Amino acid sequence: MVALLVAACSGDPGVATQRSVSLPKPYERGDTLAAVTTLPDIAAVAWGACDHQPAPWQCGTIKVPLDYRRPADSRMLSIALTRLPAASPSSRIGSLVLNPGGPGGSGVDLAWSYASSFPASLLERFDLVGFDPRGVGRSTAVDCGDLKRSFQVVLRTCVQHSGYLLPYVGTENAARDLEQIRKAIGDSKLTYLGFSYGTALGAVYADLFPTSVRAVVLDGSVDPTAGEYNVDGTAAGSFGTPFYGAQDFAGTVDVFLQLCDSTHLCPAGPRSTDLLENLYSSVAGDHTDYFDDWDPRVTASQVDGIITSAMYNTDLWAPLALGLSDAAKGDASTLAALGSFLEAGYPRRENSYDNLTEANVAIYCADFAGRTGQYAVSDCRGWPETAEPLPPITKVDLANPAVVIGTDGDPATPGFLAPEMAQALGDAVSVRWQGAGHTAFLHSECVDDIVVNYLVDLTVPKNRARCGFTDNVNTKVAQADQVFTVDHARFEKRLTEVFTGEGLSATDAACVAKAVVGSGTDAQIIYARLGVQEPSYVKLRKKAEADCGV
Repeated sequence: MVALLVAACSGDPGVATQRSVSLPKPYERGDTLAAVTTLPDIAAVAWGACDHQPAPWQCGTIKVPLDYRRPADSRMLSIALTRLPAASPSSRIGSLVLNPGGPGGSGVDLAWSYASSFPASLLERFDLVGFDPRGVGRSTAVDCGDLKRSFQVVLRTCVQHSGYLLPYVGTENAARDLEQIRKAIGDSKLTYLGFSYGTALGAVYADLFPTSVRAVVLDGSVDPTAGEYNVDGTAAGSFGTPFYGAQDFAGTVDVFLQLCDSTHLCPAGPRSTDLLENLYSSVAGDHTDYFDDWDPRVTASQVDGIITSAMYNTDLWAPLALGLSDAAKGDASTLAALGSFLEAGYPRRENSYDNLTEANVAIYCADFAGRTGQYAVSDCRGWPETAEPLPPITKVDLANPAVVIGTDGDPATPGFLAPEMAQALGDAVSVRWQGAGHTAFLHSECVDDIVVNYLVDLTVPKNRARCGFTDNVNTKVAQADQVFTVDHARFEKRLTEVFTGEGLSATDAACVAKAVVGSGTDAQIIYARLGVQEPSYVKLRKKAEADCGV
């Protein structure tokens, strides 16, 4: 789940919407909203080539009404989809529809980025389908103009450009869009995998369309009672304002520090807490000579942001530890490179379709009602009231119980929320991963096996099933060793992509990556991954290129 950028939503309550736009009747507590009992007919997706992804990937769009309560009178929105056809058509089960969370994340980008990491048994049996929800990316998107301007101007631009859209981008309407997607891709029932905020979307979908569900995996569950704020003013969050659930980044940082101090493989140990405390006061004087694509200095607040972002994925913990260690010695180049990587990867990829910041705030404000008065959501003042806010999750009766996964050390959606979501849905089981980072699938072989068996064979795991932090090891030292070990085979693949992005041919990139990984230290391999031109790595790279005839 993306942290809410509340400043972008705090503005002048006197900003008006375009007069030509007819806004809905504002939601008020106690209102009985008319049920949407049927959805409009929808044509099958006309799949074609993708602009930015080669075959066999396919792309298409569907049209959905802005307002499902008045579909005949509503303007239509575009929902962008992508599909990777099942590798074994003869044993195809159907489609596996993905949502990355956010809110505001692009499911199209998620599918393109993660397909190569998915278990082969899923790719063989399912079409992999990603979509950008309403308000997001390649779909009809929230437009706030240039975000580098003042927040007041950004707010005004959001309302001027997208005032008609803002009341309707909430989770209930996105769930109806998901049902239209199911019909348009030709599946009799939905098979769905949602991460983080995507668990809210999946749970609301199950509440609205229980007979349309084949299998639902909710990984990194939000709080099922978050929508109570819209009913009785109960705040379900840790920010003093309504939110999708409590968060615990500090707890995950503690896990990082404890494991770092448990292994010699973590360069920031064995007294990482002291190192970090000293770094806050000294980092501003560090140089960043070996990385040019970020700020010339790294500030203490940026260190906080880099650490927070790195808590989402333990794959980032070894690079973070190296960055902290280097910075403690006066060189913040690796921290700068990691900050740049967290923003846009390396080499940097600027995505012209990315509107995550705007969509994140817009969907949040559409999910939580109240712009004035006792229940005002202060972060959304000045925006149109939502047409239909996030509801609390209620019990369902499904053909197959939903599977809800929680991670003990999840900074954004702590693991204790998973059994609460399973209990709220009723027809669901929870799975506990005793690991760290945001969401569990693709980070634990044990969890992956549970998910694959459920999605493919509909084998429902035992309620409260448990997977260890690391596969096949149980002691803290062994866990720490596994977390901070640089996986050479995986890094060789990533470095091939990096060197191709830097301009080498695919053949040369593969050769240089193999040479760097084969003879480089873990630190040099991390420098290569992040683009840090540290002298020992530069020397290693030149030798590798010479050996490969580049």
